[in-house]
Parts: sequence; structure tokens; C-alpha cells
Amino acid sequence: MKKIVYAAIFIVALCSLLLIKAGSVKAAEPGYERIDYNPDTSVTITIDGRWTVDNEWTMNGEVTWIGDKVIFRSVWEFVSMSEVYDTWLIEFFSDNSNDTGDYWQMCIDGDQSGGTAPQSGDYRVDIISHTTLKVYQGNGTGWSEVTPPASIQWDNSISASPSNSTPHWILEFRFNKPDLGANPTWNFRLAVYDESADELLSWPPTPRDVPERYGVQNYTTGVVPESLNIGVMVLLSSFTVVVSSHLLRKRLKIRS
Repeated sequence: MKKIVYAAIFIVALCSLLLIKAGSVKAAEPGYERIDYNPDTSVTITIDGRWTVDNEWTMNGEVTWIGDKVIFRSVWEFVSMSEVYDTWLIEFFSDNSNDTGDYWQMCIDGDQSGGTAPQSGDYRVDIISHTTLKVYQGNGTGWSEVTPPASIQWDNSISASPSNSTPHWILEFRFNKPDLGANPTWNFRLAVYDESADELLSWPPTPRDVPERYGVQNYTTGVVPESLNIGVMVLLSSFTVVVSSHLLRKRLKIRS
């Protein structure tokens, strides 16, 4: 039933070809909204936790920053009425140590119902220690662990990339939106944690368990405009020097 409802909503959205604006969205953190674009069909995204080829993500999704240490991108792809995939690249420039307490995390309020605690329509995906995937569903007061949907694909590695030539943690993550309750426009919170630095960074910088303070994921049809990413890549090239210096100091501190 959920997939039928999702398909109906999606058909209406496709026919209108209108970008859903955050002004009509309730229960979200003010000032935090972004756009999901379609993938660049000239290149294949491979879920292997790295830039498989140098242009894999160049035109796949608009770059969004978390502070000055993390960037992420995403694209959505309509396959069928019951298969609408979202694919993500997340790069944590300041982390290149393998700690058991590290994690990647995405919290999803797919129907944008908000609330001050996770509800049954909310989901949380944790990737812990760079090795273990866990999925949770809201229960009205907190989270209950559930079996991960088979549609979730992910991999991560410490690798260099066109964004930063210094090796750092990179995650690629893909899921079927209906499996995690996500409508065409949905709300989410993305977080990364580096145990060795005891550093938690998130978009938005809000509590994990308060869905009404997540950010908005709008969508549009078409590939991200080239002009949006060229300037970012130039900025990242110069930013590499700063991050490399930070990582060197971090390694020296750990060794001492």
C-alpha cells in the first residue's frame, strides 16, 4: 500500500515538473534545504567507496558542505513505480584514521511529519566502524532496530579523490526511497563522527532524535548545472593544502 501511495504522489510530481519549494514544507530546520538532481548518464556510478573514475561524481549532484571538513552530493533515479533510488557520495576530509567508534549516519523523515521524537515513519541508517550497517525505525519515543532493506548498497574507504588528493574517508551509499519511507520531497539529517578527534559534524547541526529539525531534500529533473560544480572544484583544489596540513598535524599528534 505504501508503494502505491508513493507512486501516485510521484506521478503527479513528474507531470507538474515543478520543484517543490521549502516554503510549503512544515516541520524542518529553517535555512537547510537542498536539491536532488538526476544522475549524469554519461558515467556510471559504482558503489565502491571511492571515485572509481575521475569524472564519476563531477556532474553527479550539487556539492553541499558540512562546515569546512565534509562535502556530500546526491542524485535520484526513477527506475519504476516501486524503485526510486537515491545515491550519495560523502567525503570526510579531516579523517583518515580507522577508529571503532567512527560512524556515518542518516536520519530520514520521509513524509515530513516532523515531531519532537522519531515516529514509525522515520528511519535511521548507521554505518559503524566502517564495517557494520544498522537500520532503525522510530517508535514514538526513540529508535528500534529493524532488518536493513535489501536495496541498501554501501562501501567506504580511505582514498584520495579529485576533491582532495590527501587520502580521507569516502562513503558511497544507495537506497530505494520507498523502502525507507521517503516521498519525492523528504527531510533528513546527515552526520559523520571521527572518534580519534571526538568530532561530530552534521547537516543540519541539530539533534539526531528531533525530526522537525531535519533539513529538506527537494528534487528536480535534470543533471546538476555545470556552473554549480566548477567553482566548487576550484575551491576544493586550493582547500586541499589546508586539509593536508591539518591531517599531517593530526597524524603526528596520534603517534606522539
